Amino acid sequence: MTSSIQPSLPLALIVDDDATFRMLSRMSLEQGDLRVEDASSGEAAVAFVSSTMPDIIILDLQMPGMNGFAVCEHIRRLPHGTFVPILIMTGLDDVDSIAQAYERGATDFIVKPCHGLMLSQRVRYMLRASHTMGALRTSESQLAQAQRIARLGGWEWDPANDRMDLSEAACRILGAQPGTIDSTHSTYLACVHDEDRELVSQALHRTIADGTGVDMDHRLIPRDGVNRVVHLLGEVMTDSSAQARRLIGTVQDVTDARAAEMKIYFMANYDSLTHLPNRTLFLHRVGQVLTSGTGSRGAVFVISLDRYHRICDLHGAQSGDDFIREVATRLQQVLAANITVAHPPGADPSILARLNDGQFTLFLANLAVPEDAARVAQNCLEALRIPFQIKSASVVLSANIGIAIPGSDGTEAEQILRNAGTAAQSAARNGSNGYQFYSHTMNVSIAARVNLEQDLRTAVSENQFILHYQPQVDILSEKVIGFEALIRWQHPTRGLISPAEFIPVAEEEELMIQMGEWVIKSVAQQQRIWHKNGLAPTTVAINLSGLHFRQPNLASRVKSLVYTEGGNPQDIELELTESVLMRDAASTTTLLQELKASGFRLAIDDFGTGYSSLAYLEQFPIDTLKIDQAFIKDLKLGKEDSPITRAIVGMGRALKLHIVAEGVETHDQLAYLRLQGCDAYQGYLFSKPVPAQQLQYLLRDRFSDEGSRTRDRSRTRLAS
Repeated sequence: MTSSIQPSLPLALIVDDDATFRMLSRMSLEQGDLRVEDASSGEAAVAFVSSTMPDIIILDLQMPGMNGFAVCEHIRRLPHGTFVPILIMTGLDDVDSIAQAYERGATDFIVKPCHGLMLSQRVRYMLRASHTMGALRTSESQLAQAQRIARLGGWEWDPANDRMDLSEAACRILGAQPGTIDSTHSTYLACVHDEDRELVSQALHRTIADGTGVDMDHRLIPRDGVNRVVHLLGEVMTDSSAQARRLIGTVQDVTDARAAEMKIYFMANYDSLTHLPNRTLFLHRVGQVLTSGTGSRGAVFVISLDRYHRICDLHGAQSGDDFIREVATRLQQVLAANITVAHPPGADPSILARLNDGQFTLFLANLAVPEDAARVAQNCLEALRIPFQIKSASVVLSANIGIAIPGSDGTEAEQILRNAGTAAQSAARNGSNGYQFYSHTMNVSIAARVNLEQDLRTAVSENQFILHYQPQVDILSEKVIGFEALIRWQHPTRGLISPAEFIPVAEEEELMIQMGEWVIKSVAQQQRIWHKNGLAPTTVAINLSGLHFRQPNLASRVKSLVYTEGGNPQDIELELTESVLMRDAASTTTLLQELKASGFRLAIDDFGTGYSSLAYLEQFPIDTLKIDQAFIKDLKLGKEDSPITRAIVGMGRALKLHIVAEGVETHDQLAYLRLQGCDAYQGYLFSKPVPAQQLQYLLRDRFSDEGSRTRDRSRTRLAS
């Protein structure tokens, strides 16, 4: 074997037992700027390539000892011999040898003998092709490596033939071994999570239909208990007529990326200790609500904890963290129906957030009135007032709450929050465990509301209420046929307070049950007194609130109250509003039947202002229908007709109900009602509500045989 120089040039190895051919071939190849080595036998060639792999090998097949077939096969088994080009030399008619050489790994062949120029050009061509293929393999290797790093795979879908080709990387991402799955669209979809499969299928078909491409995340069927997310990206390839022919794209495993994004989002927008929104997210969410126009009836609270840092100093940072978590839990329990904790944006406009170490903030939407914010603040303070258990110590917390109302206290989220913080500071200066509105007017209103609530509780315990009775009059005879009992509050300093002022507070504070039972007992007592004095029995109507209907055994309870005071259920009519009756119509029917079986008359009060179902109205065991005064006030003979009032009277008569009109104040109203066939009325035209002692003569009139009195004479005696 001989050697040449210039190692930067491509190296060619000539393997032939013919020394003359080796010499001529060397001359031709060296003139073509190649380095040349030669070997006279197959064994020598194998020894050379084992230490130095040439760029190309020119190999004769017919050699003594180890022939060209064996050399070719051996080279292909070497680590670096897979892709080296091998040019075999054979006789013109040696077709079988050529075929066998290809099977053993030959790259090309040339007929021997051959001209030196032809050999040189063939070698240079094969070197260029080898270099190109080497560069391609390098590129593919780099691409495959990059795809592995990026967890990216390729795919191509031919919808016309339903053929979907997946790269090896794509198969691995989908959890399938390359070459083991069918090349169909359905095979890919079979790897998609059940809840996402239909969305992915629709997206792919929509892409083919409109040519817009696909760009979406979806989940894969969990394997080994791991939920994985991939990003599917594709675009349409069209033909010369711009018709969509196939879809080509990538699928990338973005599980870790999405998890990292979620973690970054969480760290940027949520408090790591309580998992509540932080100040940034709170302001963003509140801003969205205000922009949408749904936050005008809301309120922003800032809840400042006293002595938080002292707790940390005394009990340690870990105890301080546990304390904050417990505070968050208590606030969540108080506001369970109105809070979003680590919840997707836009789900609920009510948000509890942590501002800093010792401050929380709350946004509540859809308050009926701004004053309702005071009730929420009070509930929060009461929840935080319960002692906290920190290790072996029982710690009592005090807090202060500031409240700002969107609109009156600012239009921007930042401004409203700042004003709520200012109100919290003001509350702290006025003493611990309190709340304060930013608006002075609201503070005055809330103070009045709190005083009224406290006075009302005192009134219930000290029995400061009295009853007034308003007569119900037969519309034709003008005789008094019954009364409605109306509660009044005789305040020790303010005098007589209107029910319109204290009834809503009593409903909110759930004092109506006690007050309602007091009314029932007082009416029964009054009827017993009238009967004892020999006065005619008469029906008295009593209003029942919706709270009564939530009480178990209502019928037996009311009947017991009446009998205990010496009254008779047949002399009492219980009035209920439409909204109360229709809250749970099925159970209401049963309850009404129980009241009816106990002897009470039943009436629907303020009819026409609720949402009664006519089907249920026919099923309810109702005796009386009372037309709300809202439909009476504008009645006047000679003016426009009132179809609603006329329809109510007509319906009541069709159902054989006793019809009473409320709030009758003019002769025209009375004349219209009489013309329509209304049965009775009550209102200031006959009498305002008056104490029981002023009604005794009317009862005597009913009991005597003096005949009917005129309405004017009755009113004159009432006024005297």
